[in-house]
Amino acid sequence: MKRLAIFLLIISSGFCQAKTIEIQSFIFPPYIMLSEQGKPEGIIVELIQQSFEKLDVEADFEISNWARAFAKVKSHQSQGLIPTMRTADREAYFYYPDTPFLLLDQHLIAQDSWQGNRFSGDYAELNDYRIGKVRNARISPDFDKALSEQVFEVEKHNSVEGLVKSLLRGRLDMIATDSRQAQLVATQEDQEESIKLIKPALGQVPVYLAFSKQQVEPEFVERFNQQLKLLLEQGALDKLEAKYLH
Repeated sequence: MKRLAIFLLIISSGFCQAKTIEIQSFIFPPYIMLSEQGKPEGIIVELIQQSFEKLDVEADFEISNWARAFAKVKSHQSQGLIPTMRTADREAYFYYPDTPFLLLDQHLIAQDSWQGNRFSGDYAELNDYRIGKVRNARISPDFDKALSEQVFEVEKHNSVEGLVKSLLRGRLDMIATDSRQAQLVATQEDQEESIKLIKPALGQVPVYLAFSKQQVEPEFVERFNQQLKLLLEQGALDKLEAKYLH
């Protein structure tokens, strides 16, 4: 009986100390991708893996689509969700670390031959050009408001890839999207020098790893936050950008 009690104690201790956290996600290059071998990779994936390694935890990534990924973590069927924005309504069922992985830099992007490299902030000026954006994507409060008020018009695409290719082929004058995603597509097309960012950025969006409140303890979220913050302070993001964007 004594041996049985010890055995059950060992088993129960193993369950209390979870060594794997299941993370729901979707393809979002260069942040979340699949390698030729079908394994998750990308800037955010590696930041998680490096942080978890210090915590003696493994990340089990499940790649599907945004709707499925969000629903599984919201309903507490899975432990983590990437990438996601931090909003008041989502904090009802997610824990967020204080530290975001990075800021999505939403920019106007033009061909390198475009004269000038600054935007005045007057959205009426954009009505003179063929502007493209990803369908349903939010760019920035001011941009989205001007667009909803029909200050200018845009051509909507289903992906950043299609958007950048249309720019490179001269079908659009400018596009509004995340700068890293646009740079990746241009690099894959061997035309990384053919686009340029119009400054200043239209907006910056912090993105996070959200944890299910019923699946993950807040103490672990804080430990993860400390490791991620340390990695970023040590230049991990710059190294990963160099790896995936050049």
